Amino acid sequence: MRKKRQNGQTLVESSLVLLAMLMMILFIFDIGRAMFLGEYVTERARQTARMATVNNWRKSDVQNYLVYGKTQAPDDSANKPGFMGLRPSQVEYAVLGTQRSGDLRVQVSVSNVQSLMFTPKLAGSYRFPTITVELPAQSLGAIN
Repeated sequence: MRKKRQNGQTLVESSLVLLAMLMMILFIFDIGRAMFLGEYVTERARQTARMATVNNWRKSDVQNYLVYGKTQAPDDSANKPGFMGLRPSQVEYAVLGTQRSGDLRVQVSVSNVQSLMFTPKLAGSYRFPTITVELPAQSLGAIN
């Protein structure tokens, strides 16, 4: 008779351990996806700032390159979502300093980047802080 109780106890303990393990796996998946998104956007901003420095791009060129991977927006929509759901309106571009003073810099900022979480108790949309990349520029557009 005692053996039947132990069988039920094993089933309850196994289900609790399985539930805790599934929650941990889901949490790790959510955090990893959010970290990937943050690193992806940061690297895109860094690459865009470098290309803007070398090619002497306008703001619209920078926005389109970061979001769509090319300097021209798609024909069907001016504010169509691009990589990872980014939109050109989320991208800011500025040229800081002056070449004469030697502190010429290019700054690319991406704001309102959102990540969805699926883990219970954490589920919802989370917004990253503004991602800003600033690179020094020797000259905006090389002339040989």
